[in-house]
Amino acid sequence: MNFFDTIDMAPPDPILGLNTAFKEDPRSNKVNLSIGAYKTDDLQPLVLTAVRKAEQQILSQGMDKEYLSQDGNPEYVNRSIKLVFGAEQDNIFGAQAPGGTAGVRLAAEFLAQIGSSVIYIPDPTWANHNQVFARAGLKAELYPYYDAERREFTKSGMVEAIKSIPSGTPILLHACCHNPTGLDPTPADWKEISTAIKSQELLPVFDFAYQGFGRGIDEDATAVRHFLADGHQMLVANSYSKNFGLYGERIGGFYVVASDGEIAERVKSQVMRIIRANYSNPPLHGSRIIAAVLASDALRQEWESELAVMRKRISGMRKALAEGLNAGGSSVDFSFMYKQNGMFSYSGLSKEAVGRLRDEFAIYMPANGRLNVAGLSPKNLDYVVEAIIAVL
Repeated sequence: MNFFDTIDMAPPDPILGLNTAFKEDPRSNKVNLSIGAYKTDDLQPLVLTAVRKAEQQILSQGMDKEYLSQDGNPEYVNRSIKLVFGAEQDNIFGAQAPGGTAGVRLAAEFLAQIGSSVIYIPDPTWANHNQVFARAGLKAELYPYYDAERREFTKSGMVEAIKSIPSGTPILLHACCHNPTGLDPTPADWKEISTAIKSQELLPVFDFAYQGFGRGIDEDATAVRHFLADGHQMLVANSYSKNFGLYGERIGGFYVVASDGEIAERVKSQVMRIIRANYSNPPLHGSRIIAAVLASDALRQEWESELAVMRKRISGMRKALAEGLNAGGSSVDFSFMYKQNGMFSYSGLSKEAVGRLRDEFAIYMPANGRLNVAGLSPKNLDYVVEAIIAVL
């Protein structure tokens, strides 16, 4: 019997598949603006000095390699809660997760367990959100987030939509550096959004993948901390792939804000069971790195300084791209990019233009025109500008 003969070939992942295609492209002038990974001005991966020092410190201590418990490294979890929420509270439960994606998946499975069948997600959102929630059995419905004509965040559209979402429904929010648009609500917008969500009795679910990549570590936590102060019960998934450059360590977290500490303990017991049935327990090394950096005043200061350099480089390349396109006689005014922040930019390029960039110029980005600003550098900026102008 041939068990697998009827299995179809799955389509390539819209982002990871592009990365594979880029690697296989033999052209020497190729540019990768697809996968969200930070690169230096020399277009090389960056391992932070603070991370290297933390690893040396860990190695010198001769630590063991025993299993972690289901919820992970306690020191890592406690320090992560302080970083995300600003302080520890008895009603906040946290668990280490293998990357931000696993944090989102834990949120999805927990929502399914407590009876949710639908989650509202922004239009547009990270491509993987749809299938992560679908695999957990939740149907994703859209709410408006981006005004394509004005090329800006539509607060009015979002708030108006919230008012029609059924009470008790979870709603996904990007805490900062919205992927793919790069457009975030202002602090005043977040207050209005929080009020609308609380009035409608919805359950906020934050994806917090880019803390420190927008305006700063605390500034980027504005939404989560405001919702906490407003008394929301909520779920949060975070990632250290970007802000620590620990992509391959798969290190993130999942947090639940309950109404009180006793309920948080009950939540913990159920999340622990979900984790046990998925991957038993999370990996060890990445959590030790994060804990060591956040525990040391010197290492934390060094990390924050390195993060500021990364943030400044991304901001500078976004500005240079917009200025280059406008100065080069583009038929489109790219000044809208100045409102964006974080790793990504919604360029507004059509699917056809993106296809031409790939086929004619070896420039890779997803079909929706979202480009990774960190993939730009002084080495390739002029080439990218000229190519984009050519396909417009």
